[in-house]
Amino acid sequence: MPSITVYQYDLAGLYQGETQADESPLEPGIYHYPARTTATPPPAEWPEGRWPRWNGGEWQLVNRPRPPAPELEPKDPAVKLRRFLEENPDVAEMIG
Repeated sequence: MPSITVYQYDLAGLYQGETQADESPLEPGIYHYPARTTATPPPAEWPEGRWPRWNGGEWQLVNRPRPPAPELEPKDPAVKLRRFLEENPDVAEMIG
C-alpha cells in the first residue's frame, strides 16, 4: 500500500518525528493522516536550545522544553505556570 511521510507533533505542537500516512484503499490519491501530523516538513535545522512547534499552519521555532526533574517540580500551580511562561516567552506574549 502506498504511503507518504508526514511529521508528528504532540498535544503542545512540539515536533516528535516522522511517520507514514497510508493511502486509502477505497480512494486512490487520498491519504489517511495519523492524529497530530502534517505533511509540511519542519525546518531541516534549528539552533541549539530551540525546537519546532506546529501552530496549525506552519512550524515555528520556540525554546526547547526541558523535562523537569521530578524532585524539583513545584507543587503550586501558580509557580508551575510562572516558570512555564518564563521559559516560553512566545506563549507569554500571546496571552499577555
